Amino acid sequence: MRELRKDYFIDKEITLYQNKDHFCFNTDTKLLAKFMKIKKGDVVLDIGTNNGALLVWADQMEVKQLIGVEVLKESFEVAKWNAKNFIHDTILINQPIQEVDIEPVDCIISNPPFFTQNETHPNTKMNMRQLGRVEINLSLEDLIYHASRLLKSNGRFYFVHRPARIHEIMNVLSKYQFKAKTIGFAYDSRDRECKSLLVEAIKEGQCNCQILPPIEI
Repeated sequence: MRELRKDYFIDKEITLYQNKDHFCFNTDTKLLAKFMKIKKGDVVLDIGTNNGALLVWADQMEVKQLIGVEVLKESFEVAKWNAKNFIHDTILINQPIQEVDIEPVDCIISNPPFFTQNETHPNTKMNMRQLGRVEINLSLEDLIYHASRLLKSNGRFYFVHRPARIHEIMNVLSKYQFKAKTIGFAYDSRDRECKSLLVEAIKEGQCNCQILPPIEI
């Protein structure tokens, strides 16, 4: 525990512990937390929960249960420490999502790795920080397939990803019976470039897609 630091997440009253040598919550985590719509009575599953930052935020809502899945043992231990202060019933699972077998949930959230192995330099050292960024343990297709597998019909799936992969994202969502309901684009105020793509997708839904006004970082 001496390696952990205490940070606040969005609100100064909401705090959690992080290991500075691990993948820490970032702007994308905060954008997703504000974007996702957690409803009263939801069972919420966080795929790749890391230190549990999104669960910390979801714990502020009137949920029925929180479930966090994290493949990395070290990050899982930090999430367990943060979950000690949760208000709601929480289950944390230290397994690959590919092996998780639970009842379908109402809502799935995820801030997954963004970068494919092919675009990552072969000499890049896969430390704890890089494992949160590169698709070593979880590809985009794996994420969406297992979200579909573990989500109820008409359940909501919220995630953040790279705008450059929007064609791939939409194709894979369609492949696994999702329709995009809400899409947000976040822009860096300094160079006006689009940095993040936020998606709300509905499993087996019949919905039109709403594009939100630009989000400024």
